[in-house]
Amino acid sequence: MRRDRFAHGLGQSLVVWLTLLLLAAVVRHVAVAWLAVASGVVVCILLGQWHQRRARAESAVGSFTGAVLWPVVIAAVILAIGIVTDQRSEYE
Repeated sequence: MRRDRFAHGLGQSLVVWLTLLLLAAVVRHVAVAWLAVASGVVVCILLGQWHQRRARAESAVGSFTGAVLWPVVIAAVILAIGIVTDQRSEYE
């Protein structure tokens, strides 16, 4: 049961990050991308605080973990996609 609560908090923070990633992709301004990163961290921390106040410690830990984990994973995926596309470029 505890693992489910941790995954629930982690999943909620993933939804926050994917929504902000979609916003940054749609608007395509650098300022909006930085605003999305900053607001993503703040929203995940506030979500974790909300879970803590409701005595859901496992969900809070999942939310706090997602505040750090998901941006790192998303950045690694974007870098990997960039590396693969550069290697397959025909214009070099």
